[in-house]
Amino acid sequence: MQIIEHTEGLVPGPGLYRMEAKVYHADPAPAPSLSSSIAKLFITHSPEHAWAAHPRLGKQPEDEGDPSRKMEIGSVAHKLILGQGADVVVIDAKDYKTNAAKAERADAYANGEAPILRPDCEKAERLAKRFGERLACIPGCEGFATAEAEVVAIVQDKSGAWLRIMMDKVEIGPHGITIWDVKTGDVSAAPQGLGRRVEQMGMEVQAAFYVHVMETLFPRLAGRVRFRWIFIENDEPHGLSVAEADSVGMGIGARKAAAAISRWAKSLKRDEWAGYPTEIVRVEYPTWAANRWTEREESDPQLADVSYDLATSHQRPLDYGDAA
Repeated sequence: MQIIEHTEGLVPGPGLYRMEAKVYHADPAPAPSLSSSIAKLFITHSPEHAWAAHPRLGKQPEDEGDPSRKMEIGSVAHKLILGQGADVVVIDAKDYKTNAAKAERADAYANGEAPILRPDCEKAERLAKRFGERLACIPGCEGFATAEAEVVAIVQDKSGAWLRIMMDKVEIGPHGITIWDVKTGDVSAAPQGLGRRVEQMGMEVQAAFYVHVMETLFPRLAGRVRFRWIFIENDEPHGLSVAEADSVGMGIGARKAAAAISRWAKSLKRDEWAGYPTEIVRVEYPTWAANRWTEREESDPQLADVSYDLATSHQRPLDYGDAA
């Protein structure tokens, strides 16, 4: 399938496209579409939050937060790694405390460019160099270098909902598809912590959502679409891990994605965006936390003589009295 260059406005229909990030994030689908980030809000928050964050529904221009230096390092690193993205503007300053640096940064963003401080740019360059060196040592990652970068896929789900994704890199072959997603950041990329990181950030939703979109666009390759993360640390020594979700993670991700798509389609059709429950709710204390305290009660010698009946405990406040 040909990748179509798209510069502005709405796309004519389903397909693969290449476009600037600002065009993608404005939502160029024929009708308001669901992205994986909006889908996560249906799972973690509410339809009302999804509506408020959507560029063609409730999002306001002033809702955009100011980019941090960490985000700028990530953006430039992505540009260097992928070979796609906004033009980089290097600002010869060590921070943004001067008015001149602030003005140069603001002008760059206004022009759709990617500003970055000189020391941060040097850091991004080292990160990108180490990325290439480390990835080359991992078997099965040879296709990343020649894969198509920043490809947008837009499809219409069987529910009627329009869905969209922007892939960092993608390999599309006659026998399968591999989607690559690069994750930079200050968080450890150590393999033993990736499962918790994926769950905490809802990355299993992203993986399943992307796979679903590509399987919808390429039905003959259903079951042969794989999603891979490449995690790399911002700081030296720029540790890197390549990971795929296991069957449990992909299964849960697929169920969450299906729930989000269903709720999106119903909310959009009815133009009803429910918020949190309008009633008093009972907080469920985490089972793992309860178990951890129980284990401490049983193992900590300093808790051996504690009475946990507050009515009879010697720790009872002196002024507690006979209050009910």
